[in-house]
Amino acid sequence: MAQKSAAMLRVVTGQGIIPRPGWIERILTMFDVRKTRIDLSRLSDEQLHDIGLTRDDVEAELARKIWDVPPHWRHR
Repeated sequence: MAQKSAAMLRVVTGQGIIPRPGWIERILTMFDVRKTRIDLSRLSDEQLHDIGLTRDDVEAELARKIWDVPPHWRHR
């Protein structure tokens, strides 16, 4: 059963043999972006310093719209 779930996850996320349709891909990408931005906000100041960011950089990223992503993310 776990193998079937893992295979379905690869298909749903576009990493399997069946690519995601355009609108589903956009929606899933927006959710991924939001989760990544939240994860970024949870890093400590020391961790942010290690990757070259400040708390202000993180706040600016969190303020961006969910669909505001780099152009190269839009056409995978």
